[in-house]
Amino acid sequence: MRFVWKCVLCLFLLAVVRTAQGAVFLLVTGGQIEGQLLNPDEKPRQAYVVRTETGGTVKLASAQVARVLTVSEDLAWYRESLPQVPPTVEGHWAMAEECRQRGLKQQREFHLQEILQRDSEHAEARYALGYSKVDGAWVKTDEWMLSRGYVRHRGAWRIAQDVALEQIAQRNEKQVKDWRQKVNTWRTAIHKRRGKEQEATDAIRAIDDPAAAPALAEIVGDTAEQRDLRLLCIEVLGKLHSPAGVTAFIQRALDDADPHIREACLDQLARYGTPQAVRICERLLASKDNQKVNQAAFCLGALQDPTATLPLINALVTEHKFIVQSSGGNPGQMNLGFGSGPSGGGNSFSAGGRPQVITKNLRNENVLNALVALHPGINFGYDIEAWKRWYVDRDRPAVLDLRRDF
Repeated sequence: MRFVWKCVLCLFLLAVVRTAQGAVFLLVTGGQIEGQLLNPDEKPRQAYVVRTETGGTVKLASAQVARVLTVSEDLAWYRESLPQVPPTVEGHWAMAEECRQRGLKQQREFHLQEILQRDSEHAEARYALGYSKVDGAWVKTDEWMLSRGYVRHRGAWRIAQDVALEQIAQRNEKQVKDWRQKVNTWRTAIHKRRGKEQEATDAIRAIDDPAAAPALAEIVGDTAEQRDLRLLCIEVLGKLHSPAGVTAFIQRALDDADPHIREACLDQLARYGTPQAVRICERLLASKDNQKVNQAAFCLGALQDPTATLPLINALVTEHKFIVQSSGGNPGQMNLGFGSGPSGGGNSFSAGGRPQVITKNLRNENVLNALVALHPGINFGYDIEAWKRWYVDRDRPAVLDLRRDF
């Protein structure tokens, strides 16, 4: 049986490479003729003169030929070399390597199989055919990986669950892209004011897909956009409860120059996203920029989260450095420059003496206001130690006097 299989395969390979010195002429009738084209330079093509494998010559009219398949030089080499291959492991391995270099995949696999017929433990041939050795036995790598739940994805073996998650992410990415295109179309319609503003506004207001959140967040973050459209997107974004919305709200609540936008974003954060916003604002309380300290404190007061109490107490008075230089007319007078002072500071640098760095402890009014808002009726001013004593004692259980008068 093995001998028969080998003969069939050899005949198949010979049939494939028999046209190596010529071409295959596919006829419009469905048949084909194999041979060497004797008039390759004829232009325009009127006929095909073909010398067949049997030595005869056939002339085919151009209209009779549907397609001509040429055969590569590598196949011609293979046809000439095949009869000289020694029927040994070494001979077939040398032929397999030559086929690999010439890109003859099918022929290479034939010689690798011939090697395994002679030496089933030939490691190089096994690896070349996609085998791996597992627990002392040769198994096909593809079959073994599939049996372990892996799938082939983009040229690599991946866990099926990971591939599924990646495909979901790709679908979500496409949905985000589609929504961005829709939202921008409606945005343009609102700007052009050609009678479709209300229709576009209603379309944005009707959005209920979280995949639209990134597109809406982009409009919220565009400080050059008109206020009404930004407020509309804040309203819609708040209904989607998306991480992209929380991020946009926090950034705008802290940095936006429009108080209406800041207030609208804080309202949304108070409904959801408060813990994340509080964590970010708490970190900003330690900022070197005093303006950011007070902006963060203002947001914390609006969010009304008591977990921010201790960070606020520690930020009642903060230390900041400023670059100053002495005034040219009065050596004892100092002018601030290149720093953010209690009111935001300036960036002027007046002519005069050599610049110096000074340190100032600044009282932060917004921090105190936030503490008072969080704990109505409690106010120790900027006395940090008094605030801390209150903070420690407020949850301490009262001491009961168990003595009884007799």
